[in-house]
Amino acid sequence: MAAKLEDVKARLNALKGFAEIFVGPRDLVGVDIGSFSVKVVLLKQEGQVWHLKSWGLLPIAARPDATPDERKTAIVNPLRAFLIEKGIKIKEVATSLSGNAVIVRYVKFPRLTKNELQATLTTEAEPFIPFDINEVQLGFHILGEVVEDGQKKMETVLVAAKKELVTARLDILEAVGFHPTIVDVDSFALENVHDHVRDPKEGSAAALYLNIGHMVTNLSIVESGVTRVVRDVFISGQTMTKAIMKAFQCEAPRAEELKRQFGLIIDPAEKEKALSAGNREALGVSQSLGQVARDLVGEVHRSVDFYLSQGPDRTIGRIFLAGGSARVKNLDKHLANELKVPVAVLDPFAFLKGAEAVPQDLRPAFGVAVGLSLRRNRDWE
Repeated sequence: MAAKLEDVKARLNALKGFAEIFVGPRDLVGVDIGSFSVKVVLLKQEGQVWHLKSWGLLPIAARPDATPDERKTAIVNPLRAFLIEKGIKIKEVATSLSGNAVIVRYVKFPRLTKNELQATLTTEAEPFIPFDINEVQLGFHILGEVVEDGQKKMETVLVAAKKELVTARLDILEAVGFHPTIVDVDSFALENVHDHVRDPKEGSAAALYLNIGHMVTNLSIVESGVTRVVRDVFISGQTMTKAIMKAFQCEAPRAEELKRQFGLIIDPAEKEKALSAGNREALGVSQSLGQVARDLVGEVHRSVDFYLSQGPDRTIGRIFLAGGSARVKNLDKHLANELKVPVAVLDPFAFLKGAEAVPQDLRPAFGVAVGLSLRRNRDWE
């Protein structure tokens, strides 16, 4: 029996090898290139269980005034070294984009087949894109059919990214030796993680994600597994750092240190203790971060109001904080108090086997990278 089982396994492995020759390997390396660091994740699915095979957080050691070529080198060289160190042989990669050069629109098109929309996409999309249509790379995903004014239409997510941004990202990955297979949007990558971390007890209530990066915060609302609102808000980790720099008249490294050390003071007893001890640094940092947090709360309110206006019985059940600044002390509690919604710091590794070695304080920064690695090669077909 053992010999027969081994023979079956060998045949299955041979068939898998033939499949990969014709359609490519299923596994992808998720690479999230931020403004401050690069996050890399490789996952492997075995049955219904996902395993973490490799991960890395690679700081981008480039000056703020570095040229594009210098910044490219500062990303490519550490990525190459990481792949060699970890023995990663997979070349297919998924990456994602965000920021003011990426536009996401939810539009209703006349009923067309996927191929028909693909053939006429430029014409159909042009009224919804605030850029020169010839300067963007277009993509779409059909959500389903809807009836509007008695006519059947198809609800579609339309994405446009400036070609120069896409080209620059592909150039970096190809210089590493990767074969870019998927270019996604940061918020949609987080949707993949949501499918695995959501609590079924929350029912149909939507979840709001704040992916607080160094330069930009990706705000998205996920309803029944589908992202319904996507916005990029330019209130970010850097905004917090600059507020502290201004208050303390210090340089960025010192402001970052103060931000990590103190965070927000929200407990009255803790505030009284800081006052009695004359801890000006803690009080000053909290005040600076509080001003930024109020601006962020305002943006969240605007997005939630827009979402709630789109239909009856819509609610936000939970807010997840992701990104490098998600773990600013007491930020989650402050937002929960202001927004009256439970707030949790996202752990995108929570459902993965073999993730014990990833430090807790780093985990929220990997939301996008984990979401990208959950994609499968050719899963769009």
